[in-house]
Amino acid sequence: MKWFFNGSANLIYQWIPPMRPQVIGLLKGKVDLNFRISDIPIQAYRAIKILKPTTDLSGNYTCVVSTFLKEDRQTRTMLVYSTGKNFHFYQEKKYVFLVTFICRAEDLYPRPEMTILSKGKPLKQAVTEMRMDSWGLYTVESKAVVHDDDVDTPWEEFMCLLSISEANYTVNKTTIYYPGLMPTAYVGAVGVEKPQERQSNANNSGRYALSLLSVVFFILNTRVYFLNDLT
Repeated sequence: MKWFFNGSANLIYQWIPPMRPQVIGLLKGKVDLNFRISDIPIQAYRAIKILKPTTDLSGNYTCVVSTFLKEDRQTRTMLVYSTGKNFHFYQEKKYVFLVTFICRAEDLYPRPEMTILSKGKPLKQAVTEMRMDSWGLYTVESKAVVHDDDVDTPWEEFMCLLSISEANYTVNKTTIYYPGLMPTAYVGAVGVEKPQERQSNANNSGRYALSLLSVVFFILNTRVYFLNDLT
């Protein structure tokens, strides 16, 4: 039995019963070699237990089972996502009738989406910038300038919505703006964080949290059934 990552050229795991499994390349040093999925010797090491998965392990995993007479394979996708850090939403007022709302978050994966909303609608004037570091993690910042004349109530709540659609993850922060205030260099947001993280299986979402990293679709859990089909 062999496991490949993102194509047949990248062998990462091999097990030839009754010998011990071998870990190669990308997964070297990241697999629990003592993990056994079954007490049946011919099935003991057909599954892989990855220790502390990181975002660089996201991709397509192919399991190939071979005999002298036949070969079969199945491919599944694993996504390890990062909910990031330093998620802030605040306001700056440098001019009498203008306020700038700034939302920022760091170390996100995969590519996130950020929106600043007023009364439930995205602000069309918002400008979003995004960059990716050498580790493949994203930093995103969105800014929106609002004129006091556009706020027709004594105060208004603005929201920054941060989401990672591939991970079914959403979180938001809000801040209250009072028009007519005098300019200041920086106004800290009276933010109310309202996490709205949605997992496909809400009952199991907690067990996949690894610091800032979470496993969305753990391919090595799905191997149980498709390997049964192959053997």
